[in-house]
Amino acid sequence: MDELFILTNSPGEVSGWVRPVVSELTLMGFAAKVSLVLLPCQYASGMEAKCGKEIVGAGSVFTFKEMWSSAAAVKGAKRLVLQLGGDPFFGALLSAKMRCAWMIYTARPRWKSRVDHYFVPDAAAEERFTLQGVRRDRVTRVGNLVFDSAPECHDPDEARAVMGLKEGEEAVSFMAGSRPFEYRDGFAFFSCAAMEFLRKHPNYHAFLPVAPTVDEKLIIEGLDSAGLWWKGSSAAEEILWDGPGRIRFIRRSNFEAIKASKLAVAFPGTNNMQIISLCVPLLIVIPLNNAEDIPLDGIPGMIPMSIPGARQLKKKLVYWYSRKLRYASLPNRIAGREIVPEYRGVMTPSMIAGFVEELVNDPERLSAIVRGYSDISRERGAASRIAEKVCDYFSRPSSC
Repeated sequence: MDELFILTNSPGEVSGWVRPVVSELTLMGFAAKVSLVLLPCQYASGMEAKCGKEIVGAGSVFTFKEMWSSAAAVKGAKRLVLQLGGDPFFGALLSAKMRCAWMIYTARPRWKSRVDHYFVPDAAAEERFTLQGVRRDRVTRVGNLVFDSAPECHDPDEARAVMGLKEGEEAVSFMAGSRPFEYRDGFAFFSCAAMEFLRKHPNYHAFLPVAPTVDEKLIIEGLDSAGLWWKGSSAAEEILWDGPGRIRFIRRSNFEAIKASKLAVAFPGTNNMQIISLCVPLLIVIPLNNAEDIPLDGIPGMIPMSIPGARQLKKKLVYWYSRKLRYASLPNRIAGREIVPEYRGVMTPSMIAGFVEELVNDPERLSAIVRGYSDISRERGAASRIAEKVCDYFSRPSSC
């Protein structure tokens, strides 16, 4: 049987890249079996497999180790490795073992002698491939894939109605991300920041959108550690407190919650681009309070924390990387300038509340942030273009 193997890694890629591509393949009547292969990733939440199995059109879900132990070339069957996230090394290994083609969505021309086709997000990446000598027929500019994972920019009044906001009421969305090191304490941190802000702005509510890949137990652990109380049983539904406004956890109307908000506050990540697609002003915060808990790429990320002095070394490395990094958020990195405000360093909930207050009290600044989004191409259709190429590969000489 023909089979497509989609390689991916962290929560953002599963929901922001894989889901829209598989959805497009399903709409096109894709006949080959679709298997998801989860790659090793220091940012994984542990819930990627569960989330992957819920994607309509996806069949089996494997870890790379599981797939590697059973992978082999099969005569008479057409196979393709499509990589949507993770280290290209794994794509090279798996495609070589199965002796099949390998396509990858990336902005960097790596493994030029092995990759059959590249999907790139923008013109700058396309030019980068040309300068590296990659033939143009091996590269397709598709756009930023994450935009296909969020709805288009519609009337905010519809979103306000869905979220139950009345006339004169406003909201701020606090996005704690989908990585365990972020959301375990991030939801509690943002809840405390929301309390500080709402006490001064009683006409506001706070939304806490929850990514589909989070482990609910970790959220509860973080709330417990912060001494917070909530309404709900196995999953927190709303923070219980004595101040004005509601602080609600949102799971079924995440995009409506963001769209209905006057401002979104987030850590760097995939959701930054989704927020942009909704035309909502964005504030990026990077608390370095527990810098030693932030995962690092490469060899530094492999240092066991049990080694004496390892935590202090890790903390120094994180601060060193932070000083070297001009911009942490995806929007600013893509634009090459600060179009959304970024704050980095040791922070308190009161500081976050202050940043939020400063922005919501400055309508011109909020408008300027949204105007800055024009520096980023928000073209949609990347998932469809990738799916069409995949269908074309499997349909030769017949049609998909």
